[in-house]
Amino acid sequence: MVVILDKPDEPPKVGLRKLPRLCRQALAITWTAAPHELVYTAVLQVIGVVGLVGLLLVGRSALEALLSTITRATTLTAVLPWVVAIAGVAAAQSLVSAVQRERQMILSEKVTRHVDGRVLDVTAGVDLATFDEPDFHNRVQRSQVGNKMSLTMVEGLFGLTQSALGAAAGLVVVATIAPVVLFLLALLVLPTWLAASLRGRDFHRLFWRFAARDRQRMYLASLLRARETAKEVRAFGLSGHLRQRYERLYEERMTEMTRLARRQIWVNLLTNAVMALILSALLLVMVWLTLSGRLPLASAGIAVAGAVVVGTRLGGLGWSVGALTGTARYVDDFLTFDALLPEIRRNRPTGPAPAGFSRLEAHDVVFSYPAADAPAVRGVSLEIAAGEVVALVGENGSGKTTLAKLLAGLYLPEDGAVRWDGVDMSTVDPDAWRDRVAVIFQDFERFHLTARENIGLGRIARMDDEEAIRAAARHSGADAFLERLKDSYDTLLGPEFAGGTDLSVGRWQRIALARAFFRGAPVVILDEPTAALDPRAEKELFDRIRTLLAGRTVLLISHRFSSVRSADRIYVLDEGRVVEAGDHDTLMAVGGLYAELFTLQAAAYED
Repeated sequence: MVVILDKPDEPPKVGLRKLPRLCRQALAITWTAAPHELVYTAVLQVIGVVGLVGLLLVGRSALEALLSTITRATTLTAVLPWVVAIAGVAAAQSLVSAVQRERQMILSEKVTRHVDGRVLDVTAGVDLATFDEPDFHNRVQRSQVGNKMSLTMVEGLFGLTQSALGAAAGLVVVATIAPVVLFLLALLVLPTWLAASLRGRDFHRLFWRFAARDRQRMYLASLLRARETAKEVRAFGLSGHLRQRYERLYEERMTEMTRLARRQIWVNLLTNAVMALILSALLLVMVWLTLSGRLPLASAGIAVAGAVVVGTRLGGLGWSVGALTGTARYVDDFLTFDALLPEIRRNRPTGPAPAGFSRLEAHDVVFSYPAADAPAVRGVSLEIAAGEVVALVGENGSGKTTLAKLLAGLYLPEDGAVRWDGVDMSTVDPDAWRDRVAVIFQDFERFHLTARENIGLGRIARMDDEEAIRAAARHSGADAFLERLKDSYDTLLGPEFAGGTDLSVGRWQRIALARAFFRGAPVVILDEPTAALDPRAEKELFDRIRTLLAGRTVLLISHRFSSVRSADRIYVLDEGRVVEAGDHDTLMAVGGLYAELFTLQAAAYED
């Protein structure tokens, strides 16, 4: 299992030293997702800066022409070309901005798709035990919430570049006219950088600390809006209680965000006050230069305009640097999560599965869930031979389903070994192992797809095999009601999409059984396969199970002892251990736990 645990209240620090590396990685992510859009956006940014410089230069010439016209009392004909030039440059800039806006929308969508895909790759690649780690879900939450941060960081880099280029262009203009004010302009970077850095750090800490609570809040929301939970929520009158809990969690978040927002208001007030003082000093210097005759009026006007542009760009430059540091924290979260994927692949066994199948064995297998106080399975040993029907029985919590997951390759034991024809399955590619097993659990999935697809998902490579799908449906007893549906096997199942048809729990279970039969695996694991079937359907299925699965090995888990009495061998589990093993007659003769449970169940029917 590959999981890197975090301390939920202590996000890693991301300072200026890490910033260049994270910027490069954010650019790499964006380039991988959408190289053409990235190039277009970069080119359009440069064109926008060139347009800004053009506006300043054309504006200076237009102002000089206007002052000359006023001084000499001539017509405005000399000014007209410059007015047209200003209008042309402004229109071109507007067009560039519109094109850039549309390209960035596509860029944003492609980057989001790429990052979400990487998150899905990690979640699909980790083993089942990882999903029992709460911290893993916190990390998925943070990666999903920050899925656009790579693009935000790249846009921040563009903003930084644009601000830097725009400031540089304006500084060139101002430096040729009034170099004395350059020092004052440079000071404008500092307050905005500090303000943005503090904001990014504080909000990322909030985001980090509230990841678990945000997941709880989203879970409560899903209980209120999901169809599967709607009936129980209403039956027990839970809506008000769940809404209150949801609101309490949201209120905690809003209280913290309000506190941070108030702090940011004061920081921004201080920042703007400092910037106002710097700009006031700059304007006073410009007025003094003009009144003292050191600077012509036209040049002074352009210098003031240039200084305002440069001041704005330098302020934006400082803000972009600070915002980049804040955004880099989210990118760092994603990159750390994404780094799990190569580690998963490195640690993944690659050995081939045995070619055939004659025996599946567990030797002193031990397994514990992360949050459990005691192992769910303790030193279990058993064997299943080809063609046998073997049953696992025991009270709730005895470890039956966990053991089945170990035998199916969904979990790896902490100690002991599971062997297939003598091969330790911890050395075998898990996909190759699972490919040889068909599993239907008690909480089977109801796919809101067509009936044909619901069965065909048992073996994707054979999904187009119409006859095999229908044969699997006949084996499970699903064919009769599927043929009566509006579009037969092409009917969409589940009511959540338009045109969908819902089924009873028993019929859904028959679909799940058909999926297991269609898989055609040599080992079939059935966890309470008839829990939702009526007694007649259950008896018919178990009477036919040896015929239906002839030549295959069946591991059957059931609480109904009448269903398992015909098994070749029965293993009785109690608190994670095998306490009895044998066929029905042997176990009844022993008079142990199996006999006690069987007698209790039989007595209930006799009474």
